[in-house]
Amino acid sequence: MTIYDTLSTLGQRQLLTGIEYLHPLELQEFHTKLQTYDRELLSRQKHLLLKHKDALNALPYPKHASSGNPGDRLRGEEMVCQGKVGCLILAGGQGTRLGFDGPKGLFPVTAICNKSLFQLFCERAKAAGASFLCIMTSPINHAQTVAFFNEHRNFGLDEVTFIQQGMLPFIDDRGNWLLEKPGKIAEGPDGNGHALQLFFKEGIWEKWKASGVEYLNVIFVDNPLADPFDAEFAAFTQRTRADAAVKAVLRLAPDEKMGVLAERNGKLQVIEYSELPNDVSAFTLSYTGMLCFSMDFIQRLQSFQMPLHLARKTAKALLGTAKGHCQEQVQVWKCETFLFDVLEAAANTSVLLCPRDKIYAPLKNASGERSIATVKQALQAHDHEVYRDLTGRTAEVCTFELAPAFYYPTPSLKEKLCAHVLREGEYVLL
Repeated sequence: MTIYDTLSTLGQRQLLTGIEYLHPLELQEFHTKLQTYDRELLSRQKHLLLKHKDALNALPYPKHASSGNPGDRLRGEEMVCQGKVGCLILAGGQGTRLGFDGPKGLFPVTAICNKSLFQLFCERAKAAGASFLCIMTSPINHAQTVAFFNEHRNFGLDEVTFIQQGMLPFIDDRGNWLLEKPGKIAEGPDGNGHALQLFFKEGIWEKWKASGVEYLNVIFVDNPLADPFDAEFAAFTQRTRADAAVKAVLRLAPDEKMGVLAERNGKLQVIEYSELPNDVSAFTLSYTGMLCFSMDFIQRLQSFQMPLHLARKTAKALLGTAKGHCQEQVQVWKCETFLFDVLEAAANTSVLLCPRDKIYAPLKNASGERSIATVKQALQAHDHEVYRDLTGRTAEVCTFELAPAFYYPTPSLKEKLCAHVLREGEYVLL
């Protein structure tokens, strides 16, 4: 079947624009790319654009436990030490909104050493004694991310595994695909929804399962307060026999840009903030993006079809004009998947409510709310709290940075910290 036949069958002949200028190799690459998409995908995208999105029949989620269970903590620490817990970091985004040219995981966040988000998580994994770390990238940042880890020798970890999310075409207001330039469909990363299926498909699930991993923690790279190997959370998931567990925080305001935990047809679900109804005052639990899954559930998930979500986006597209065609920045619809939708496939779910200041300080913006300034404040406050918990004293200095080992302290390390005199601007590594 020729490119013309393929596009005619799909009803997308507008993608033939400029095809006469393509080199034979470019034509072949274009045709190969087209064959990765099909009529079913196009139909799903069009239907998504036309259907009315709301939260009908969704109620506030009524059941949760509160964090701070000592028994779960102790049991979880044993699970981590025994290699029963792995971590998947979702890191497909760029630092564009931060004014940073590169993967967001490379952005420096700590107060004294300016450690990147990736370094922070890797050092925490090493301090926890954990061996199983996987990172999901996207086609726009995969090569740079892998090169960064190679350059820094995985920050002391024996192995870091990578998987790469896919791409989906953008659509216009009529649900049609667009060109970025002749022979190239305008497209973007397809979201984090297929993370667990990719984790299985790429053979990582099989390798980790054979090594004894029973639970997988999932975190976003842009939340430096996230614990990649949260012992209490893993044990909580095990104790409640959950296929999937979610960390939640109390909602600050009805218009806060966070998804909410809801119940629909007796099941836990997350409603993305861009899809919320006007009145969400009754919804009090917000979704943090932190989840824990049983490995057995991940295996059963492979046939589950992830629903698509829409988001408005500015992208480069090839447009027709009176003088021909030109590339311009236009408003398009991005279709993506979200990992939280796998909750629909879970037979049993649990929710753990946690203090926001201990687990959630996302880095989203260059300034203002959720910026590097607020992130550094949150990290500093957390270090002060850890210092106080370990020593029984309030730190007399304002700015310092604790090495990740203090987040998983041994008795000897705690003793050393108690005897240590903090200095302003110190990186504490004993």
